[in-house]
Parts: sequence; C-alpha cells; structure tokens
Amino acid sequence: MHISNLRMGLLLGAMALAAPAAKAAYVGNPIVSGGLTDGSPPLVILGEYNSAGPTAASTVSFASAGAVTDVKFYGGNYNFTLYALAPGTLSGGVQSFTVAAAESFSGSASAGVQSLTVSGFSVATGDLLAFAGTGPTYVSASNTTGSDATYANAAASPGFIATPPSSVLGALFTVASTGTAANYDYIDDFFNNQGRTYAIGVDYTTTAVPIPASFWLMLGGLGGIGLLARRQTGASV
Repeated sequence: MHISNLRMGLLLGAMALAAPAAKAAYVGNPIVSGGLTDGSPPLVILGEYNSAGPTAASTVSFASAGAVTDVKFYGGNYNFTLYALAPGTLSGGVQSFTVAAAESFSGSASAGVQSLTVSGFSVATGDLLAFAGTGPTYVSASNTTGSDATYANAAASPGFIATPPSSVLGALFTVASTGTAANYDYIDDFFNNQGRTYAIGVDYTTTAVPIPASFWLMLGGLGGIGLLARRQTGASV
C-alpha cells in the first residue's frame, strides 16, 4: 500500500512538472489618458532614466524570455519603431545596447487607447523595452530616477530628434548623458521634463521552462527503487 502511494505521488508530481505552461504578462507603463505628444521623435528607453547618466538597469524590463503579442499605448496618430534592447557594457559614461527585437508601426487614429498586433518579436530575460518615434503620450515625471529616458542624436546635441536605431537584430548603439562620442545623448533638459513617463507597454507570452534531463533521471531512479521495494515485499510474503 505504501509503495502504491509512493508511485502515485511520483506520477502526479511528474504530471505537474512535465508541461510547465507559458503565461501572459505585461511590461510597460500604465496606459492612461492625458499628457502630451512629442513634437519631435525621440528615442525612449522605458524606466532607464538616471540623472547621473545611463545605466544598464531599468525599472521596466522583461522578467523572463518570451514573445511579444501586442503593443498598447495612449495616443492618436502614430509612427514609431518598438525595440527590445539587451544592455551591454557601461564605460566612461557611455552605455551600449544591442537590438534584440524590433518592429515598426505607422497609422492614423483618434486619441485613445491603441492596441497593435506584434509578431516575430522574441525577448530574453533582462531585455529593456524602448521605442523611437511619435504616438504615445507622456507626462512629466520631474526627472525621477526610473522614469523613461529620452535621447536625441548626439551629433545634433542640444536637440530633440533621434534617428531611430537600426532595426537589424544584433545592431549595436550607444547612449550617454551628454558631450560624449555616443550615438545618442540625453535630450537637453530645457523643459525640465527629460525624465518622462510614456503611456506605452506590451503584452507577451512567457516561454515555458523545460524540465532538465537530471529530473527525469532522478524520477526514473525513484521509480526503480519503488519497483524493487515492491518485488522484495512480494518475495518476503
């Protein structure tokens, strides 16, 4: 009887662990009304603003690998490219990023909550969410650390416009606070709202984590022990 219970427990445990389900998750800022629309298209990295300069950390990043299914934002007419960025090295105040995924969107819409389908947009744990262009509205965050960082072309600094980074996967670019050899600098803080919060985010489906082979070996071993114990019990009877 004890052996039967053991085998049943092992079977139920195997069934629970054999097919870990993927799940839906949201990454981004609250999709709320109000705010302003950019007059010029910046490069925006969500949750990455830090008054001292760029960092590899962000308050808005993907907690696990998966695939983005849609992008939501509050705004009207839109023309932007959505990015997943893998942070690289930080040296001399210059932070590098690698384009992990990208997709462009353009259209006309009345002001409100927009939802656009995204396809072929795979992300990894720790990737940051970013976009370059216009559409999502923003509110001033008083340059609070962890708000969204906006960047402009470094060659045009001080300025407001950012040429979108390459959408080629694996493309590398750099950002900095100001006055460096990076591709992009923090937008000049003339309006005292460089650190902003944009009404944009994405839904994505997390990737199911496969069960390691060592687990199945352990399970097989326990099953063998149970079978052996059952035989020994039968032999003693």
